[in-house]
Amino acid sequence: MPKIKEKAKVLGGKGIVFSYVTDESKFYYREMAKGTNTYRYKLIKSAYDLETAVEKCIEAYGELREEIKAIENGAALAKGNSDTKTKTEINNLGKYIKTPRQRSRDIQICVDEYLKLKQKEVDSGLLKINTYKIKDRSLRKQLIPYLISNGITKTIQISNNTFNSYPLWRKARKSTRRLELIIFKEFIENFCVMNSLVANEVNIKTMMPKIRITESELDANPPLTERGNWNEILKGLKVIRDRSDLKRNYRGIYFDRLFYRWCLIAKNSGLRPNIELNKLRWCDIKRENVGRWSSSDKVNKDKWVAVIHVRDTKTGKQRTVPTNGVDTQLKEWRKEQNAYVKEYFPWIQITDESLVFGNPANAMKQFEYTMFTSRWAKLMKILEGKLKPYIFSNRQYTIYSLRSTYICNLILQGKDIYTAAKLAGHTVAICERYYAKLDMGSRAKQVTDFKYGVKSRRKVDSASYMDDDINETKTKQTQSNWSQNDSDSYKRTSRKDKASINRSQTVTAEEQ
Repeated sequence: MPKIKEKAKVLGGKGIVFSYVTDESKFYYREMAKGTNTYRYKLIKSAYDLETAVEKCIEAYGELREEIKAIENGAALAKGNSDTKTKTEINNLGKYIKTPRQRSRDIQICVDEYLKLKQKEVDSGLLKINTYKIKDRSLRKQLIPYLISNGITKTIQISNNTFNSYPLWRKARKSTRRLELIIFKEFIENFCVMNSLVANEVNIKTMMPKIRITESELDANPPLTERGNWNEILKGLKVIRDRSDLKRNYRGIYFDRLFYRWCLIAKNSGLRPNIELNKLRWCDIKRENVGRWSSSDKVNKDKWVAVIHVRDTKTGKQRTVPTNGVDTQLKEWRKEQNAYVKEYFPWIQITDESLVFGNPANAMKQFEYTMFTSRWAKLMKILEGKLKPYIFSNRQYTIYSLRSTYICNLILQGKDIYTAAKLAGHTVAICERYYAKLDMGSRAKQVTDFKYGVKSRRKVDSASYMDDDINETKTKQTQSNWSQNDSDSYKRTSRKDKASINRSQTVTAEEQ
């Protein structure tokens, strides 16, 4: 409001006349309605100085009488201090009280401005670029088309029932639809409501429909833990790596070799594919010798492992991951990468700060993630009909199945849930929700074993109920040799079975 230039009390202090510094030639009469904090103003006609305004204020005073009386009556009604009950007086009140005008804007413009704010958060390091891309895609490609299909283009048209049909309109997984509804709610709450662009009666807390997801639907990335599946994956990766394709140039050959090593390291480290593994630098990995002293050979036997320090994570929590089978893969990949760079990009220097899986043709920057997903799709096509489905899910195996395989293997190897969660970068609650069900399956022998006297070893066989002929064969117990000692106690003697089964006989040690 402009600053007042001149003012003077009039009518025994009932009101004042004044002028603004922005227009000194105009004078106004101002009076407060009794019982309220509301002022009413009226321009004093033909008054060009303060003295004339004081003389002519009575005319403006008379013109405000009806309006001020209606406001005072309304205030008295609200406080219950008036006997005024006629409709005429109540209608007069509504006529003079101005209701605030509801603001509204085009939804497309609001989305653009909201995403500009989010882009600034990305530039300042407050928001991850991948999170921004998800918000951008959800708002532009899903929210706006959905609202247009319902005839909604303005923010004021959004109501409590606007999104009730979204779960039916959107054709996607439940988890995807639920995430998009969360993003919509965030946009409406943090932009539209903050700028008073939606109706007051809209309840932000309850306007979004609930999408409940059962436990069986959580396995979007089933692990490759079924017997024989990992061997098939290795065969398919070798087909892609060694294929002879006339259309494939040296860059394609490089990426196929990279993808082979990338998959093996992903499965043995559990790193998130694009967020962690593709950002891994050589300086983030240390070699450690965890060998042991051999008392029989009287020498120290070396065992080198790769210890990965994950600095940039999805949750923001850094972690250290000791790995098996990664050291050999990294050594081989370093040789292949150096040979490729030396031949085709000799001006590129591979340093400790370089990405392990960088693109020499693009100054060692990251490859587009779509290249990895397209190679995975090609791998799944090669292995079509050869992979056994995961016992807890009917979903297709995805590139994130490599990470799921790592986590499940930790649990199947007997690691406690806390250790598995720490190595995977999960909370214990998330790890239990998605993976702990495997723990009971891995303990089938302990749960079903019967203790008869001395604890014995027993081989656990497995079979399918879908077999054509299920034969239950009785195990013939061989005659045990019993000997009685002087104290009349009995001991059973048997020969130890020293035969061992190499469960990974089709997989080399460095590929396990």
